[in-house]
Amino acid sequence: MRKSRIMAILAGCIMLAGIIGVVLQPQAILTTTPFNPLDIFKTSYETERDKGYYTLKDEDGRVVHQTALPVYVGDEYIAGDNKRYRVSRIEGDDAFMKFLGLEQMAYNPAWDEPASVNTATGKKEGKLFGVYHTHSDEAYVPTDGKSSIYGKGTIMKVGSAYTQALKDDGQNVIHSTRPHDPHDANAYHRSRRTAMELMRQGSDVLVDVHRDAVPPNVYAKTVEGKKITQVKLVVGRRNPKMGSNMQFARQIKAYADKHRPGLIEGIFIAKGNYNQDISPRAILIEVGSHTNSREQAQTGAALFSDVIPKVIGAPVTQKGEAAGGTQKRPGQEGTFGVVPGVDKGSWTSVGWILGILVVGGILFLLVSTGSFKGSIDKVKHFSSKEFANALGAKRRKKKE
Repeated sequence: MRKSRIMAILAGCIMLAGIIGVVLQPQAILTTTPFNPLDIFKTSYETERDKGYYTLKDEDGRVVHQTALPVYVGDEYIAGDNKRYRVSRIEGDDAFMKFLGLEQMAYNPAWDEPASVNTATGKKEGKLFGVYHTHSDEAYVPTDGKSSIYGKGTIMKVGSAYTQALKDDGQNVIHSTRPHDPHDANAYHRSRRTAMELMRQGSDVLVDVHRDAVPPNVYAKTVEGKKITQVKLVVGRRNPKMGSNMQFARQIKAYADKHRPGLIEGIFIAKGNYNQDISPRAILIEVGSHTNSREQAQTGAALFSDVIPKVIGAPVTQKGEAAGGTQKRPGQEGTFGVVPGVDKGSWTSVGWILGILVVGGILFLLVSTGSFKGSIDKVKHFSSKEFANALGAKRRKKKE
């Protein structure tokens, strides 16, 4: 009897674990891409260097790129001229890459067409952008005097410039200013909660805004007569949505290369997750380096603002014009900070947990008794006898 009860408990636990796995990681189960859910907890792939940076070189030893992001064998880089490379070996601070060929960035003529009108409202509807900062301490030395400001990094001002430019273009934006400090191996675990909240609020796109830590010439550029920092796109290759996120990055670069030539520094395909398993339209952007001025980073971010909306078919107004033709989503504009309120998504999660507990209890009763009738009898027996015993003991204690 004791053995059968233990087996019943184990069976119930296994069933509960399966149900919880389906709820918490549906993409990992439904995707055809091989994916280990535990990869999202491997933070070593996403931890930037404390000092120095990697120099990426081609087979002839020519410098192609520099970055403070972690670099591993197998990582790939698509340069501004669309030459694609793969890291074949790493020697100290140097990463040597094999040239793979010229990447063909397919341009979609539909991007130049006016955005479609919602037949129900008769209006052009903007998309909802979720903007946040995993490394919320990042700053720009020439402007701010420091490369890092705990909890109040000026990278958020770059995010604000990007957010405002998106709004000026007629988009809906939630800009999270929640800090995720310290800048350590667990920063992406902390920012994952923020990214999930942005998705629950209906974000069509997730943009994690960062800056790099390399010499200023890597990102300094003059585009459309303005001194800016370029924008680098980063795609994590250890997540089940890597394919869709990579396609998204290619589309962004294709559009920018035609309409904002020189704006995109390149695309780095890194050995990390970067919380991009959450959405097929999740992108990490590096807006300049800590050695560039923040003003130039803000200008570059603002110039980048109309690129993604065009790629995803959102209406874009002319700079300086009101976005009166855009249908806003009520309650989804603005920012949230350190302690957001409990939203509908939170209660949904509570409901799932309660549902799992109920289902687990029913399964346990069925396995332990062997029938529905036995389960009902056990519940009746528990409610009549156990509660009666408990109340009786309480009354005796009170009387004594």
